[in-house]
Amino acid sequence: MPAININFIGSWRIFLGARTVIVNVDSIDDVRVYVETNFGPVFEKKIKSIGAGKKQSIWDNSNVLLNGTNIKLLNRIDLKDGDKLDLLPRVAGG
Repeated sequence: MPAININFIGSWRIFLGARTVIVNVDSIDDVRVYVETNFGPVFEKKIKSIGAGKKQSIWDNSNVLLNGTNIKLLNRIDLKDGDKLDLLPRVAGG
């Protein structure tokens, strides 16, 4: 099982109270489960405190980069020791 670094970027650091965690996971799905299980309750509490009523997901509200590349652009995701996974909050601009 590779050890990867999950980095919470920007406001996620403040919002979730975490900067970087190192986890041993087999797949990107395992990463998602880890993030939602360990940080989802904090995220839900914060979201509710600002008046959002429906259930939200950290993962679905993030841009996820694996070693600097958006995972949506990757055909295949093979995790290796030392990989860096960055979660950035999605933002909209005008």
